[in-house]
Amino acid sequence: MARDDYVRQLIARVKDGTIPEGEVKEIARSISEGRTGRDLYRFLYAVARAGGPAYESLVAGCLIHPEDPEVSALAVQVLTGHWRMGAKYRVPRDAFDAELLRALLQLAEEGRGEYDDDLMQRLAVEAIARALGAGHAESLGPPAGVTRAEWSQGLLRAVRERLHDAAPQL
Repeated sequence: MARDDYVRQLIARVKDGTIPEGEVKEIARSISEGRTGRDLYRFLYAVARAGGPAYESLVAGCLIHPEDPEVSALAVQVLTGHWRMGAKYRVPRDAFDAELLRALLQLAEEGRGEYDDDLMQRLAVEAIARALGAGHAESLGPPAGVTRAEWSQGLLRAVRERLHDAAPQL
């Protein structure tokens, strides 16, 4: 079976809940060993969804992934949104976490051009909201009386300020 066919079928089986634990472990091993290539996002999604919080350290290891900010956004979304571990992964003001925020900011502002940019940009903004300390419900959209565009721009402004404040002053 061709790799693209396998990946498509894998995602379908993950959504159906029919992926065996042994396959989840093998996919996790592939991620750990860097053997996923361009399919890291989809394999990480499969492990997170099928394997659950038992794979927290693997998902957390993908928080900083400048080569593909979508992977970082997925890791933030899984850890803080789906698994409700937001307090553990709240972003303090240091250079390591600033790298993640910069990657999410870039994805929110520019998209990737490979997928549905509106969706990727929305997910990046939601990940930024969680990284800045919003709870799961508050990170999914604007409060009453605020448009999504206003809410998104406010979050992007806040992350730019955070990055500016965290930057070493010369």
